[in-house]
Amino acid sequence: MYSKIQDPISAIEKMGEWIAASGMLGCTKVEQGKLIAWQCAAEKKTPFDFKREYHIINGSLSMRSDAMLAGYRARGGKILWKQFDSRAAIALWTYDGNACEIGFSTEDAKMAGLLPAKPGSGWAKDPSAMLRARCISKAVRMLAPEVVAGVYTPEETEDFQPSITEVTVAPTKSFDITAKLEALFEDREQEVNALLLKAGRIQDGQTFRDLPDAVASKYISKPDLILSKLAVIVTPEIATTEVSNG
Repeated sequence: MYSKIQDPISAIEKMGEWIAASGMLGCTKVEQGKLIAWQCAAEKKTPFDFKREYHIINGSLSMRSDAMLAGYRARGGKILWKQFDSRAAIALWTYDGNACEIGFSTEDAKMAGLLPAKPGSGWAKDPSAMLRARCISKAVRMLAPEVVAGVYTPEETEDFQPSITEVTVAPTKSFDITAKLEALFEDREQEVNALLLKAGRIQDGQTFRDLPDAVASKYISKPDLILSKLAVIVTPEIATTEVSNG
């Protein structure tokens, strides 16, 4: 089909737009649809054939575990399942003269940081299927890497996504407000801080630079609210200095 197209580039671009618009394979962008279209042309597959093997998870191309297993068996690989439950997926794998037992257990999942399961994740909903997918990917990647060529399963791709943690960032005072406060009070910082501490505007160990923006802006617009009161504020340090000078 692709060899009969007179203008393959335009046709592939258009097919990519159709794929993206349909939402097929988890596409969220036109660019993703176009990349899939190019891959379809390279592998000489229709989008529906491509869908049987691949899927896009969080923007990454992934291969279904059953497609990996089908590719493995199509190349002469054999598999004999020995265990398949919520505790482990273990099978005897035979390929190209190699025969070995390969599995993936809940202990392996814990070591990989996949368990305990996150609420709503595949590991919480169907752990046996997740173990099976991991086992298949592990075995095929080891015995027949030509099948996967660096592509991971949808289950693995989801596990690779970093978890979103809520970070609380303390508000910071704008440089402009701090600079204006220093221009007003820096020469009398000790007295200003004593007044603000007495008024409960700041806490012990803080300075006028720690004032909330709203309060700081008020003092910047009306500096006399503090300056007019400085004459009657006497701190212990100031009093000691005055006595020694007298």
